[in-house]
Amino acid sequence: MSIMNWHLGIDIGGTFTDVVAHDGTTGQSRTAKVWSVKDDPRATVSTALEALDLETADVRMLTFGTTIVTNAIIQGQPGRVALLTTAGYGDVLDIARQSRRVLYNLAALPREPAPVPRELRFEIDARMRPDGSIATALDADQVRDILRSLDGTADSIAVSLLHAYANGEHERSVGELCREFFSHVSLSHQVWPQLKEYERTLATVLNASVMPMVANYVATLDEFLPPDLRLELFHSAGGMMTPEAAVSLPLSLALSGPAAGVEAARQVARDVEAPLAISIDMGGTTTDVCLIVDGEPEVRDQAQVGPWTVNLQMLAVHSIGAGGGSLVRHGSAGMQVGPESAGADPGPACYGRGGSRPTLTDAAVILGYLQPSTHTDGSIRIDRELAERAFEGIARQLDTPMPRVARGVVRVANANMARALRRITVDRGVDTRDCTLIAFGGAGPMYAAELARDVGIGTVLVPRDSSLLSAIGCLTAAPSYTRQRTVRLAGTDWSADAFKRVCTEIADEARESLLHGRSGNPEVSVEYIAFMRYLGQSYAIEIPCMPESRADELQGSFWRRHRELYGYHTDEPWEVQSLRVAAKIDPENPEFGRPGASGTAPEPIEAVSCIFAEGPADTPVYARDDLGPARTMEGPLVVVDRTSTTVVPPGCRLGTTPHGHLRIEVRETP
Repeated sequence: MSIMNWHLGIDIGGTFTDVVAHDGTTGQSRTAKVWSVKDDPRATVSTALEALDLETADVRMLTFGTTIVTNAIIQGQPGRVALLTTAGYGDVLDIARQSRRVLYNLAALPREPAPVPRELRFEIDARMRPDGSIATALDADQVRDILRSLDGTADSIAVSLLHAYANGEHERSVGELCREFFSHVSLSHQVWPQLKEYERTLATVLNASVMPMVANYVATLDEFLPPDLRLELFHSAGGMMTPEAAVSLPLSLALSGPAAGVEAARQVARDVEAPLAISIDMGGTTTDVCLIVDGEPEVRDQAQVGPWTVNLQMLAVHSIGAGGGSLVRHGSAGMQVGPESAGADPGPACYGRGGSRPTLTDAAVILGYLQPSTHTDGSIRIDRELAERAFEGIARQLDTPMPRVARGVVRVANANMARALRRITVDRGVDTRDCTLIAFGGAGPMYAAELARDVGIGTVLVPRDSSLLSAIGCLTAAPSYTRQRTVRLAGTDWSADAFKRVCTEIADEARESLLHGRSGNPEVSVEYIAFMRYLGQSYAIEIPCMPESRADELQGSFWRRHRELYGYHTDEPWEVQSLRVAAKIDPENPEFGRPGASGTAPEPIEAVSCIFAEGPADTPVYARDDLGPARTMEGPLVVVDRTSTTVVPPGCRLGTTPHGHLRIEVRETP
């Protein structure tokens, strides 16, 4: 009897769950796409395993991405949090940065209320100085009295004390007291140990608010999975984290699912040697876009999570509420696609699961892009009559033929996505004409060519297993863990020993978090980044370094980078404001099958009528498995596999790459 050694990557989306499995012993791979079960990860994983014809006993590792944290914060449904902070700082969440979202709009909506109500904010007398020395000692009895007064009015506790980034002693002591009363405690020097009291407090509060939910989520999976199966979650900065780390820092899961897709897309960019690429992941609920430069996705230290700007390291993914399941409405503001979605239950009308409201997917069926086929997943039913019935009301309201309404819906959806693409390119000085668009997700390849034409992109790549790419990212990304700490080391009073000591301390923290719960003794690589600035500057720039880096080496690197960014440098005093350390383990890199060579031209499996911008056209449909490498065909045509559909409009040319990706050369509308 052979020993099973399966590693599963699972992306749990709002409509579908994608799963990819690889057996490290035999080299076998299996894939599946199943319906997501809302708020029940155990049922979703069970359904995925059944689709793969696997038992939990066959699996040694499971890595998955989830949107549970983002959804809770966006929908305003996190847990109740009580905040303990330094005397005089109870209103820091109300004061915030006093900035307006739209500077010149006098009718702008008011700012979101603080995530902790005033009656659940408590001030304590303990106080640290900026250098980490104690100004006022901690009064344990004062803290205990506050905790007793809560009496069930909060689900978790956030502790954010002044200058805790310099010395976390008081926060650790308060945390121990809190755990006598509460199971979920979030400490700011562990969540974001850096300057800026508002940002640190906000991140700590949001982290505390989703702690109970993520803890329950992980516990549900732990109860269901065998004890010897290793469970890992994909985090927002790319890479994996253990369940223990996820429970203590759940805010790191805010962009879990989209980040996995970006990690896989960057390998596609490397496959084709694209120096500038844009990943576009269009699922059932959202579309996520990210800029990839020289094979590396952009990483930022600040991200928008719902209404909040959160200072945590995350991949620079921009999300919009436009997916295949996005609901279509027509009102006084015209045609609108999303952000509300039909989700998995009931789903788009054409799937025959009870949905009756029109969606973008129903429009694709009406236009002929989606067809019932023996080459697609048999669990997904496509019914054109149900799609047309869903659009009858809007067509009658507009007194417009249904195909023309469906074309309008696609144009509106593409306009929404085009704005997202321009936001991460044109608005930041990147010319879209130099970019390659990497389209994946269940719906991305259907609209990518037309979208690329709208924004001036000449090449579209549809990766191998495009519909399952986020799950593949979960499977193939390198396990990693990042820690960052404010250090405030000035160049005028430089201490090489102090710099080396703090580098080592942070590296040990990152390495310990990465290896916690892992078996064996994997080799860990460590990367160091110093955030340097001139004294008094508001923002710092990133400079690669090593613990042994000398002051003159850091200064030279800082001057060169400052000159590259701003055109000059000065001899003014500088400092290392903070240090970031990333610990990584090499990924498994399973090899998935590539297309075999074919000496004959592929034959279409059927011909359908599709409606494009140029009008209706007879369109051949090809099975993706029949397209060998180095094939070139002129559009219009449609390519299908078990889980996705790629549409090549008229005037575009389709080719294949040696890695098995589809390449669409986009031309101007004929």
